[in-house]
Amino acid sequence: MMKFGVGQPVTRLEDARLLKGRGRYQDDTNLPGQLHAVFLRSPHAHARFRSVNTAAAAAASGVRAVYTGADYAADGLAMPKAAMPRKKADGSPMFAPQRPALVIDRARYVGDPVAMVIAETLAQAKDAAELVEIDYEPLPAVTWTADAARPDARRGSGTRTPTTSPTPMSGATGPRPTLPSPAPGTSSGAAM
Repeated sequence: MMKFGVGQPVTRLEDARLLKGRGRYQDDTNLPGQLHAVFLRSPHAHARFRSVNTAAAAAASGVRAVYTGADYAADGLAMPKAAMPRKKADGSPMFAPQRPALVIDRARYVGDPVAMVIAETLAQAKDAAELVEIDYEPLPAVTWTADAARPDARRGSGTRTPTTSPTPMSGATGPRPTLPSPAPGTSSGAAM
């Protein structure tokens, strides 16, 4: 078995400390001048941004900054990279798509980070995040495993591209589930 392979069991060393109530977490730390960040995330599996308006959030009480993908791109920040290259079980490199810290023009999965609000308190950051206005244009999305494995499936770019491995995936049979959509004006739970 290779060292650091995906799916390899990892010996846990922290359990005894955590089970005895001696865990230390970032949320336990409070420093003078500390700020809090909240990410606003896409409720759509695939959507283009018609507009993103952060003015009300930026003007909210305690808010120090609001950032979007446009700010990220304007600052010339590079894409985050995995700290350790991953390998498949056969030792070949694993594909790891580049993803910006904040998406720029569209969301490609539910939970894609769209904006970041930084404020003096966590409550202020959460309240201000609710003031960010995003006009989404929902786009077609492949959400069923059997459909994603098809050679003519839509890829992240929204185009149809032949797949390199058109074999069907196990567990992808049966009727497609119908998921309820959130009522207009309500949160889907994916916003923060």
